Amino acid sequence: MDITQNGEPRAVLQDPKSYEEMCNALALLKLLAQGEEDIRKGNIRPQEEVFSDIERLLRDEKT
Repeated sequence: MDITQNGEPRAVLQDPKSYEEMCNALALLKLLAQGEEDIRKGNIRPQEEVFSDIERLLRDEKT
């Protein structure tokens, strides 16, 4: 719902659920944009290396 002043939109009233969904969608878009920027800059690693690092970190936490 738009809230107007002198016939011009000034604010939007949103229910909490749709606001949360919008915030989540924006957060995902931000992550995608950051990932694309990393790719453009060459800040990438092979998937196998990332998974190996994660497995090692999980093993280290257990000990």
